[in-house]
Amino acid sequence: MQSFDESKIEYADFAFERGKVVCYGLLNNAGGTTTVLNFPSVKLAEKFRVAFLRDRNFQIMQNAAQVICLADYDTVMRKSDKDPRVRYLNYNRDFMMGTLTHLS
Repeated sequence: MQSFDESKIEYADFAFERGKVVCYGLLNNAGGTTTVLNFPSVKLAEKFRVAFLRDRNFQIMQNAAQVICLADYDTVMRKSDKDPRVRYLNYNRDFMMGTLTHLS
């Protein structure tokens, strides 16, 4: 392997039922998109997944309090837009535009 390019990252956070959720959007060079939602508890992650991610047309995986969606952030959050349990705090496509190396 001669070169290695890392994925670009987007950052967002929101409150769900008064618990802060930190999200990272990863976009790889081949065009694949992943959104990682980090909840403060497993119970809150499960409640969000059941309320807003059922019957969606992208793959969803849950690993304890983390929900991984194979879709962009806007698509993942579409069903929760007008729900009073979700309060948007910050979303910035430019905030962490860099590579995963910048996180370490």
